[in-house]
Amino acid sequence: MHRVLFAAAAGLSLFCASAAGYAEDLNSASRGDAVLPSRGDALTAREKLTTTRGIGLANAMVSTAAGTSAVWHNPAAITSAMMATGDVSYFYDHSAGGHGVEVNIMDMKTNSHVGAGIGFLYEYGAGSQHLISTRIGVGVPLADNLISLGVTGVYSYLKRDDKQLMSQFSMDAGLMLRPLPWLAIGFSAQNLIVGDYKAYMPRMLVAGISAGSIEYGFNVMFDASFDISAKDIVGTGGYAVGLEYVLKKLVPIRVGYRYEGKDHHVISGGLGYRDAGGRIGLDLAYQHHFDNYTSEILSGSLELYF
Repeated sequence: MHRVLFAAAAGLSLFCASAAGYAEDLNSASRGDAVLPSRGDALTAREKLTTTRGIGLANAMVSTAAGTSAVWHNPAAITSAMMATGDVSYFYDHSAGGHGVEVNIMDMKTNSHVGAGIGFLYEYGAGSQHLISTRIGVGVPLADNLISLGVTGVYSYLKRDDKQLMSQFSMDAGLMLRPLPWLAIGFSAQNLIVGDYKAYMPRMLVAGISAGSIEYGFNVMFDASFDISAKDIVGTGGYAVGLEYVLKKLVPIRVGYRYEGKDHHVISGGLGYRDAGGRIGLDLAYQHHFDNYTSEILSGSLELYF
């Protein structure tokens, strides 16, 4: 028990310290809007930094990021299921002319008091662009998992045309509330340490809610997000909705929609398969930007459950 309390206290301390850090930086951020590069460059967890499942749900994931998606969206969600899982994914990003590979491992089964996950993403794009994102997350369940806390250490690297654009260590922090068996509420503070790279990895606050039933294989989720690196924080507000239905507990079907302003509408869909023994999974996902036909992302993944 003392180990659980220590881990919980450590997680809470990190969460509070991180919150204090971004509050301190908010004054400097408010002096002017970050000049964002192209949408494909901004390293938010809303578009590229996700899993195949996340792409299929338009990244409405902060309250439903069970499994390996948790290390990309909300580390507190690592505790959502007592399982160990790993996946490998490929994606093609049309807007960047990029091909990427992602590998994730998550374990909440070995130790029910503390869960951990790691994620690695590499993309090669046009203009000799190299994007690397690595992360290590830890989640701690409290009060019979009615509440959970989590933190993720992040390293991001971006290089284009032999010029290094970014090399930065950062962190995310998350909180999950599960007041009812079918209801989850999530909060995530992302990119808490950004250095001089607010334009590439803006500091985000995301809140979400999801409702669903494992018995009926149905889940609906909603996220709202804000970029607190910008001067007009309210003006950066976006939202996403997702719907997931698991047909006969074997075939996940997903649709999603994301709005981030009048010139940024994204629709997505996904399809998967789980073998009857619950050991292997396959997922496919597609994301399309309404206002830019070149901004398409295709992804496929293979998952293993232990």
